[in-house]
Amino acid sequence: MTNVKANSFKPQALSKILKKVISKEQLGDLAAVEIRSVSLDSRLITDGALFIAYPGVETDGRGYMSQAVKAGAAVIVAEKDGLEQFADIDSDISSFEGVPLVAVRDLVQASGDIAARFYGNPTRKMSVTGITGTNGKTSCCYLLAQALEFLNYPTLMLSTIGNGNPTALKATTNTTPDPVSLQRICAEYLQQKNHYMTMEVSSHGLQQGRINGVEFSIALFTNLSVDHLDYHGDMESYFLAKRELFLKKDLKAAVINADDEYGRRLLLDDSIKCKKVAYSQTGKKAELNVENWITSDHVELSLNGLKADLHTPWGNAKLHSELLGQFNLSNLMAVAGALGAMLGDSNKWIVALNSARSVPGRMHQFNAKDKATVVVDYAHTPDALEKAIQALKAHCDEGEVWTIFGCGGDRDNSKRAIMGKVAESTADKVIITDDNPRTEEREAIVDMIRQGMVNQETPYISSRFEAIKYALDHAKPQDMILVAGKGHEDYQVIGNEKIDYSDLESVKALMEDLV
Repeated sequence: MTNVKANSFKPQALSKILKKVISKEQLGDLAAVEIRSVSLDSRLITDGALFIAYPGVETDGRGYMSQAVKAGAAVIVAEKDGLEQFADIDSDISSFEGVPLVAVRDLVQASGDIAARFYGNPTRKMSVTGITGTNGKTSCCYLLAQALEFLNYPTLMLSTIGNGNPTALKATTNTTPDPVSLQRICAEYLQQKNHYMTMEVSSHGLQQGRINGVEFSIALFTNLSVDHLDYHGDMESYFLAKRELFLKKDLKAAVINADDEYGRRLLLDDSIKCKKVAYSQTGKKAELNVENWITSDHVELSLNGLKADLHTPWGNAKLHSELLGQFNLSNLMAVAGALGAMLGDSNKWIVALNSARSVPGRMHQFNAKDKATVVVDYAHTPDALEKAIQALKAHCDEGEVWTIFGCGGDRDNSKRAIMGKVAESTADKVIITDDNPRTEEREAIVDMIRQGMVNQETPYISSRFEAIKYALDHAKPQDMILVAGKGHEDYQVIGNEKIDYSDLESVKALMEDLV
C-alpha cells in the first residue's frame, strides 16, 4: 500500500469536528476555524493542528500543551477535570498561551468520535469485523483478512502482529491503536480502496475508548479465560469490558462461541439486539434459543492439517485446512461465521477459507520429504505449551511428538519447573534449549526446568538452531517436532545483547537443506 500523508486530508471546520461534544453556539467565532490535522502527540503537531490533551496511563497530555502551541497547534481540546492544574480557565472556551482552549469532560471517550469526524468517518464506508476474546483473536483476524483478500476484497488488518494488508503488515506496539491513530489508519487505507477491515479489539481498548468512532458491522467472540486481571480486577469485570463490543448500535451480526461459558452468556443476553450466530464443535444447544448455528462433524486431524464437514446457515461446506489443532477448528468456524454473515452462500467463501494459512509463528508448519514435520509456536507458558503438544499428538497417530523449549532469563522463574514437568509428561521426546537467557546463567535456568522433571538426563542443547537440527536428524518421518517459545520473534537476548535469530528462518533453512 502507498502511504498517505496526514496533511493530504481535507481541512475541517472545528464545529464539525467537535459536533456533539460542544455546540456551535458555544464555540462562537471558533466554529469556522479550519483544522488541518488531529493528534494526541505534541511531537507530531504541525501548523493548523488540533491537539487533544487528556490524562493517559503513563503521562498527562495536558502537560505538553506548551510544546503543542510552539509547534503550531491552532486549537487545544483538553480534559476539563483537573485542567486548572495546567491552565487558568474560567469557562469551557478559554485561551492557553494565545491559542484557543476548549475544555471537555470525559475527553478520552470523545476522542475517537472527534478523530472520526475529522477523517470523514472512514469506517462508515467499510465492512468492519471486530474480534475479541482471550485466545484466538490474532488467528481469527489473520485468517479472515486472508480469506477476504483471496476473494479480491482489499482488507486492512489491525492486530498484535501488525497493521496493514495481511501480506504487508507493519509492526505495532498496541493490540488496539489509540483512537486518533486508529481513525487515521482507517482513512489512509480507505483511500487505497480497502473497504474491508478486520481488527483485534482488546478489553483495554474497549474500556479506554480507543474504538469509539469505529462503526462495526460484525463482532466476533472467541473465548474468555484468566488474563489481564491486574487491570480489570476480576473475571466479571473483564467479561463486561468484552461485552461492550456486542452492544454497538451498528452491528449486523454477532458471531459467538457457544462452547465457551462466557460465550453462552452473550448468546442469552437480550441486550444484544443484532443477529446472533453461534458456533460449536459439540453441536447445537437448544437451551440457548439461537436460530443460526455453525457446527462441525466428521473431523479428521492428520500431519497435513484438519478436515471437517461444516454445517452453516448459508449451506454445508467441506473444510480442508493446513492448520493444526482442535482450537484452530474453532477459529476456522468463527471465521466461517464472519464470512457467512458478510457474503452469504458458503460456496462463495469456503475455498478462500481453506486457502488461509496460520499466523506466522503460531502453529506454523514445515514439511520436507522423508523428514519429520516441524511446527514453530509461540507457546511460552505451561498452559500454552501443554495445549500445543496435545494439539500435535492429535495429529500424530503413528509417530512421536518431540518438544524443544526453554525459559527466559530475568523473568518469572516459578513457571520453569512446571514447564519441565508439562513437556516431559506430555511429549514423547524433549530437548531443552535456550530461550532469551538475558543476564542469567543458562545452566541455572536449565537446572530449574529440570526440577520439574523425572529424567535429569534430558538433553540440553544451548543453540536453538543445533537443537532443531539434532531433532530433525534423529526423528522419524511420521514424527512431529514442536519448537516452542519464540514463534514469530526474530531476535534472541543473550546477556545484554539482542542478536538476530528466528526459529522460522532456522527451520526453513534446515528443511531446504533436507529437500
